[in-house]
Amino acid sequence: MQKMKVGDTVQVMAGAEASEKSAATKRGKVLKIDREAGRVTVEGLRLVKRHLRKTAQSPEGGIVEKPGTIALANVQVVCAKCDKPTRVGIRAEGEKQKRFCKNCDALID
Repeated sequence: MQKMKVGDTVQVMAGAEASEKSAATKRGKVLKIDREAGRVTVEGLRLVKRHLRKTAQSPEGGIVEKPGTIALANVQVVCAKCDKPTRVGIRAEGEKQKRFCKNCDALID
C-alpha cells in the first residue's frame, strides 16, 4: 500500500520551497506522483514558467506558469485531525489496509 496518494494534503519540509522559520507553511494538494523518479507535483507550489509556441490548441502562445516537481522525501502528509505533518503508518483492519497518523493515531483514509 502507498503511504502517499493523489489528493492528499502535504506540507513541504525541506528544500527550496520550504518556509524559512515563518508562520506561513507551504501546503498543497498532491496532483501527480512519479514513484520511479521519486518526485511529486503539488498544487500551487514550485511554479515554473514554460514558454509556449503558437499552435492550434493555444493560438496566443506566451508564457505559462505550471507546478513543477518536488522530491518525495521533502514532503510529509498532513493529518486532517491534528492538522500537523506526520509520518504515515499502515494497519490491517479486516481484509483492508488503512493508513493512520503516527502522531494522533487517527485514520487518514
